[in-house]
Amino acid sequence: MKVRARYVWGEEGTGVMSAKRVQLWSLYSVFGFIALFLIGWVLLARMVPPPSPTNSAEQMARFFRDHLVGIRVGMVLALFASALLLPWGGAICTQMLRVEGSRAPLTWAWAAAQGCVVIEFVYPCAFWLVAAFRPDDASRVQTFHDLGWLPFLGIVCTGMFQMVALAVITLGDRRVEPVYPRWFAYFQLWCVLGVGLTFGVWIFKSGPLAWDGLLGFWTPVIAYFVWVVVTTILTGRAIVNDDQPHPGGHTLADRVALLEAELTALRLQVTPPTRSVGAAVNRTTHSRMELQP
Repeated sequence: MKVRARYVWGEEGTGVMSAKRVQLWSLYSVFGFIALFLIGWVLLARMVPPPSPTNSAEQMARFFRDHLVGIRVGMVLALFASALLLPWGGAICTQMLRVEGSRAPLTWAWAAAQGCVVIEFVYPCAFWLVAAFRPDDASRVQTFHDLGWLPFLGIVCTGMFQMVALAVITLGDRRVEPVYPRWFAYFQLWCVLGVGLTFGVWIFKSGPLAWDGLLGFWTPVIAYFVWVVVTTILTGRAIVNDDQPHPGGHTLADRVALLEAELTALRLQVTPPTRSVGAAVNRTTHSRMELQP
């Protein structure tokens, strides 16, 4: 007989929602982020290829005036799309907890870093929107345009930490069927190298390390994109293959089993004293009978 468990939002038997489905929807929301961010950032705002850091203030102001509507609409779209990185990170942390357990410093640090990553996507979009707010002020446009690109590419320490943390957790998983395959750890370290050279955007205005260069833009952006896609695919497989019962008892069968276990434990605690009391009563009665003449 199939047991149907009722959730707050529906019934598992009817297929409305389940714990795995919540994780998978959270995980695959990142593809919505990728699609919306690329539409806003690339197609509408035309930020790719990046404007040269050597452009004058007037050149940048002209760029914003020529694409004013596209920049405003595109950056708003990209800004809101960045929120989809939060459930994606939550789904990954859920699988990391399977390896670390309840005491999970790397998992919680990874989650905090993911919050920082979202900010690192949101604030550049906001700075570009501020630049588009007064496109006639050339110096203002150039300043906020720089404030958008420099942290967007230059602050990669949080993403690098996430890659290293995932590598450490993957290598530390000694089970026969690990959550992530071992090669995934070395893939993480390669991605660290791919995004690590963006420090040059803070220093160079031209050349491969500038924000429009091969090592300053194209290599880290492609490496990060590949990292997101591969991490998503492998995390999806880990979620599907996770057959462990949920410790919180999400299904009716789980809850019944937990209640039965608790009831059995209570019976074991109560039964011995009851027997002892009964035996004591019998001994007392027997003694009284012996004392009677």
